[in-house]
Amino acid sequence: MSLAILARDEGLAMIGLPPVHYELSFSEDVGAPWRVTRVWMGESLNAPYRAVIDAETDVDSAETDALLGADATLTLGRGDTDSRALCGVVARVEYLGIVDHHLVARFEVVPAFELAKQRVDSRIFQHVSVQDILSEVLGVALGDYGRSVDPGSTARGKSARDYCTQYRETDFDFCCRLLEEEGISYEFLHDEGSGLETLTFRDANDQYAQLQNIDGSAEVPIIATNHEQADVESIQAMEWARQLTSTATLRRDFDWMTPKTLLTETGTGKDDRGRIRRVYGHGQRRFISDDLSDRTLDLRASNDIQGTVIRGQSNVTGMRPGLRFSVSGNERGDIDGEYVITRVIHSGAHSYIAGDDGGGPLYENQFECVPADAEIRPDAHTPKPRVHGPQTAIVTGPEGEEIHVDEYGRIQVQLYWEETPTYGANSSCWMRVSQSWAGLGWGTQFIPRINMEVVVEFLEGNPDRPLVTGCVYNGEFPPPFALPENKTQTGWRTNSSPGGDGFNEIRFEDQKNEEEIYIHGQKDWVVEIENDHRETIGHDEFYEIGNDQSGKIGNDQTIEIGNDRSESIGNNVTETVGAVRTVSSGDNMNFTSDAETYIEAANKITIKCGASEMTMDSGGNIVLKGANLTIKGSGAVVVTGAKVSVN
Repeated sequence: MSLAILARDEGLAMIGLPPVHYELSFSEDVGAPWRVTRVWMGESLNAPYRAVIDAETDVDSAETDALLGADATLTLGRGDTDSRALCGVVARVEYLGIVDHHLVARFEVVPAFELAKQRVDSRIFQHVSVQDILSEVLGVALGDYGRSVDPGSTARGKSARDYCTQYRETDFDFCCRLLEEEGISYEFLHDEGSGLETLTFRDANDQYAQLQNIDGSAEVPIIATNHEQADVESIQAMEWARQLTSTATLRRDFDWMTPKTLLTETGTGKDDRGRIRRVYGHGQRRFISDDLSDRTLDLRASNDIQGTVIRGQSNVTGMRPGLRFSVSGNERGDIDGEYVITRVIHSGAHSYIAGDDGGGPLYENQFECVPADAEIRPDAHTPKPRVHGPQTAIVTGPEGEEIHVDEYGRIQVQLYWEETPTYGANSSCWMRVSQSWAGLGWGTQFIPRINMEVVVEFLEGNPDRPLVTGCVYNGEFPPPFALPENKTQTGWRTNSSPGGDGFNEIRFEDQKNEEEIYIHGQKDWVVEIENDHRETIGHDEFYEIGNDQSGKIGNDQTIEIGNDRSESIGNNVTETVGAVRTVSSGDNMNFTSDAETYIEAANKITIKCGASEMTMDSGGNIVLKGANLTIKGSGAVVVTGAKVSVN
């Protein structure tokens, strides 16, 4: 709805406002004094200001180009009251020609922060807070112009982020995005004495200063007519507009450290008719200490401010974003109260330029403000850069290490686009590594090693969410099986660590008619089977053992050989049988010894062939049984005994 314009009490004496004066000065003396003829300035909270100043000089040979990049200060005020200054850098100069023997030029003045749009960088910050990041980035971006940043008394932005990336992003966008994410606003404070502006942070409304009217008060009257004849600067009109916006928020974040516990925060609200329009956002945790509640409420606050827009028109020269002022005693009681200015458009001109015969410079502004009790948070309109597609990086780690990994299998890498690579233990955040299987203490485990080149993808294109998805070979690290001659081979070859000089390998050869599975163990081979082990070999089996072979069978062993069996033993054979040993031969059985043959039994030895039998017992008795017994000797036959009986 629109507010009816209020007229000032007619009983107030109208003595008239002092005329507005403009002055333009530069940090460099170019030997030409400049007179301001026309001014346009746009200022907003959470945005750089821009001033377009038309000026003239009697020195028609003035070198306007020499002022490009110089510091400039524009002051405006009324009479002898304190002037309001706007400081900045001349970002653009236009030569407009010679008019009535005056050289006319147009100067565009912006804050040094605006020029951070011309600085593009890609870099990584780890385990630092946003305030520390901004201090580092802006210390360089503003320091080149002699400017500085003042965090003020802001409490936000002090929580450390585990990982924060500036990727192909201007310093300006990067800083604005971080401020928006943290819910920190910024304004510019101007020092006429030094001619410099200071970028200043705010995160609470009571941190904004009070506006001072020319009478020294923070209260601005509304005077609809003859406002220039009043003795105080005033507001000529105020308009109040409301619009429907989202009323509630739901934020849900995923933390891979606790994957089953989603971080959830809700900001509830309804419109005047009891309706709910909810915004649902989701993402992944980015802070070491989570701030989900603050981010959810910041979104609510931003939506609330967008739902109420107050616009006005005034001749208050001291108006600028980030100032508080009060309105009271008006016919519309709902207008009374304190406000914070969020945007001002200033316009002014010398009277002869504007076609006014009043003889004095003219000035007016249009402004926007919000109730001072409304929480001011910057709109999150700065887009986050996206990484379009995967990238590659080099695995890094401490000096002297070959494998650098934490308890979660994460590694650190050096991304190729970092301007100052470190190739050390802290070159990147700990990045999770994709595996083909990942369970509760089970799955696959392939850890990329230092100096390997890996493929890094970014979840949803977010440069703060890297994930290692694979490895690639390069000119320094070729494939394990020479190519293209071994193009039919597939497998794994590892490298002994530390020091190398060894490997384990599993290789598959798929060459037609030469198919092979090859396994190489640099040291031990351990196979553990909880139940049965079955092997089927279609043809020959050959194995060679360089030293001892030992085995243990807990129960029976059965071996079936379809044809011959041959054993060749280079030294002794010792067999121990705990009970009976039976050897059965379907044909002949031959025993041959090149030296002695020794058979010993504790009780009895029996040799039997058909009806013939020979028995020896432990008592020294030897019995030969048979139908016929023949003893032949090629020499003498000697029979000796204590008693010899021949039947």
